[in-house]
Amino acid sequence: MQDNLQKLGIFAGRGLLPMMLIEDCRKKNRSFKVFLLQGEEYEIDYSAFNPTVLAYGEVEKFLKILREENVKNLVFIGGVTKPNFSSLKVDKTGTILLAKILANKILGDDAVLSSVIKFFEKQGFKFLRIDELLDCVVSKKAILTKTRPSQSNLDDIALGVNAVKYFSKFDVGQSLVVAQKQLIAVEALEGTDAMISRCKNLRQNSVLIKMKKAKQSMKADMPTIGIETVKNCAAAGMDGIAIQANSTLVLQKDEVIKMADELGLFLTVI
Repeated sequence: MQDNLQKLGIFAGRGLLPMMLIEDCRKKNRSFKVFLLQGEEYEIDYSAFNPTVLAYGEVEKFLKILREENVKNLVFIGGVTKPNFSSLKVDKTGTILLAKILANKILGDDAVLSSVIKFFEKQGFKFLRIDELLDCVVSKKAILTKTRPSQSNLDDIALGVNAVKYFSKFDVGQSLVVAQKQLIAVEALEGTDAMISRCKNLRQNSVLIKMKKAKQSMKADMPTIGIETVKNCAAAGMDGIAIQANSTLVLQKDEVIKMADELGLFLTVI
């Protein structure tokens, strides 16, 4: 049976993406099982989908339900709060996974996420990329808005691309802000929106650059922008946004482009 027909295990985090995927599954008559993370603050009510709520350490329960529900394909989708791994309560199988996580923790979040994915893949499950499931990635390099970047903006974007490549080695910098050939801000643990807010009025003609890090897995935690990103950039006085082709999710793409046009921002795919 093809992957797009098999039952899908959806481990949902925060944000709009999980519900977008659920609605897509329902539209395509694809069966799915929803899992939620205990203690996470969800903006959306998933109770209508009979979700299973799991604590971080309940790996055996997770595997048992996946096999009982005949789930072969998995997706981790949405943001989650990173736990204190050293104080987690875990079951026997969780102990094995936790050891792998702690062994990779020094290498950064990308290495931790990759170790989790590899663990479940060895258990016989396949992780699907979000862009394999939802049509929200722009594949061609293009300017999507009526407003176009200036030559100064293009120079800043080029600087930002090199900066992302550099900061990747430190497992930070999925997003950054550049203005007038100066790096203004680099995204760390606070997230894109918080980084944008602290750039307000710092420098005119600034640009948000959103790209995947050099060794970042495409099976989870893909760079993402949405309507709120555009609104926040406008509120911070930015000129526009540059995203990476084939690597950045654009939620509600048509609405994002329309909003950028209304606010006078450019959106370019590099």
